[in-house]
Amino acid sequence: RRVNALEYIMIPDYQENIKYITMKLDENERGNITRLMKVKDMMIAQQFQTKQ
Repeated sequence: RRVNALEYIMIPDYQENIKYITMKLDENERGNITRLMKVKDMMIAQQFQTKQ
């Protein structure tokens, strides 16, 4: 009975938690990349303006 509880309740719950955490980490990483690209564009624009 304990094996059934592990197999059908605990393990699927943990797998779902792992998928959720992985999704959130990927989402945060995409946000960081987008933010870095925006900052880089702003720095390039600022350098271009100071040269003129």
